[in-house]
Amino acid sequence: MPSYEDLESKIIDTGKCTVCGACILACPNSHIRYTDGKPKRPKRTLDCVSCNICYDACYRVREGRLADIEAIILGSEKQESIGVHRRILTARIKGQKAGACQDGGIVTALLIYSLDQGIIDGALVVGRDGWMPVASIAKTREEIIASAGTKYGVVPVLKEIREAVIDHGLSKICVVGSPCHIQSIRYLKNRGLPLASSVKLTIGLFCRENYYYHCITEKASSKGINVDQIDKLNVADEFNIYANGKKLSFPITEVKSCVPKHCLICEDFASELADISVGSDGSPEGWSTVIIRTEEGEAVFSGMEREELVETVAVGGLVDIREIAERKREKGKQTKDIFKLKEEGLDKKETAAKLGITEGRVSHRLEGM
Repeated sequence: MPSYEDLESKIIDTGKCTVCGACILACPNSHIRYTDGKPKRPKRTLDCVSCNICYDACYRVREGRLADIEAIILGSEKQESIGVHRRILTARIKGQKAGACQDGGIVTALLIYSLDQGIIDGALVVGRDGWMPVASIAKTREEIIASAGTKYGVVPVLKEIREAVIDHGLSKICVVGSPCHIQSIRYLKNRGLPLASSVKLTIGLFCRENYYYHCITEKASSKGINVDQIDKLNVADEFNIYANGKKLSFPITEVKSCVPKHCLICEDFASELADISVGSDGSPEGWSTVIIRTEEGEAVFSGMEREELVETVAVGGLVDIREIAERKREKGKQTKDIFKLKEEGLDKKETAAKLGITEGRVSHRLEGM
């Protein structure tokens, strides 16, 4: 029977762990903690003998099941680079300023509407400690608004489900997260983890890649930016920092060393298993691209449209979104091959020759390890 030791050796210590928080959530006796940026079990106890719950909760050990889960949730429609969907549009909050919200403020609007309508009684979001991202539980309009805006950093969002259910008594939760969070909660629900049944809605964010928070703050400081003065972070073709009313942009290549290994092998850009996916790519500044995927997602967004809470137009950058998604999928597949060949003992030159790519590209991918 696989154990925590197997989870640690196969996933956590190899860099494949997305730090989604599932194993922390699943451990019935809370032996696994979030320590130094990773899930860790301080010591083995009698509870751990013949227990494989944490291992079984990790979607990374059975990633092949995600395709089956997608078919169950979204049906057997033809797959494409951005995933199965009902409709795609560009949207923003209507008749009001989004304030601290990112782009069109759609995620914030979705959460507030769902809360007001009783569709959810709380949400798992990424809040802020300064600009450091932290997993948070939002139960009020004010708490939702306080969590608005994109933060970059590895955050174990799902570990908060236990507190949300047991301590706060929530039973209709929305999870807002990156593709890895959405894949993980779908897997947990499919596996029948009791606490996961409280999740009734998922909002997935577009994600080219994530970055270690402390690494990004060091990069910002090197550019003369005080992290406490940052108003907004955004990643498009460049890494953009907005501070004191000014925008500083620099090449993505300058922050490649800040990218976790698990991001380099990820193939999901548009949160393909979410009820609703939201991102800025494909839409003008101040607007969000919205991909509605499920009946639950359609019910929420259509309700907002009926209440005239949002304004929508046809998405103009769909080709761009598909291209980004296809690039990420191919990059993920290729990087997995690079890591596999490295484990087999091939050097960079041999790996490049075997895969038909440049040695520089191999080095670039391996730098994120």
